[in-house]
Amino acid sequence: MNRLASVLLALTCALLLPACGPSECTPDNCRDGCCTAEAECIREQRDDACGLRGGAACEGCASGSVCHLQRQSCVVGVMRTQVQPIRASILDFNPWDEEDPDWDLDGSPPDVVVEMRCPSAPERSRTETVQSLEPRWSSGSCEVVSSNLLKNPIEISIFDVDDFSLDDEFGTIHYQVTPADLNRGWFEIDIPEAVTSLTFFLSHTYSEH
Repeated sequence: MNRLASVLLALTCALLLPACGPSECTPDNCRDGCCTAEAECIREQRDDACGLRGGAACEGCASGSVCHLQRQSCVVGVMRTQVQPIRASILDFNPWDEEDPDWDLDGSPPDVVVEMRCPSAPERSRTETVQSLEPRWSSGSCEVVSSNLLKNPIEISIFDVDDFSLDDEFGTIHYQVTPADLNRGWFEIDIPEAVTSLTFFLSHTYSEH
């Protein structure tokens, strides 16, 4: 009976290997990440699991250190992230006004602006105004300590500026940046019902303070 039980246990472990102990983490199955002591492949560099891609050992960064995403190693200092709106796609009609679906009185495209309230930032950031259904921006960023960005969401508003009446707000959302976003260097959202896509670029700097 004991032998039968042992055989059944072995078969169960073969079918459900993760439940019976850590699986192997190797350069072959973890080419885009580092391996923890528990044989887990970490594909997103972070302060508690930082290491060279290709199956190298992950390490936890000591107090006062952060994981440098490009070097894939711990460095002494603070990581800051700049959040920059770069482009959007807007519907070619106003979905909230069936009688007059044009964004502006003269039928021109909307004059689009993005505002952000970033965690710990002293004030709201604001892009330049761009008249387009496919606006692009190079200003209006915020820069914050990356750890704050991972703990608290960004408040994002986008609207059509109107000189002769109230601005048409496309929407406001709160977005929580993730470690995957930081590693990728960008994130994209949509804001129903007028904004089909809104893309942000993330760049990082490192300093001792």
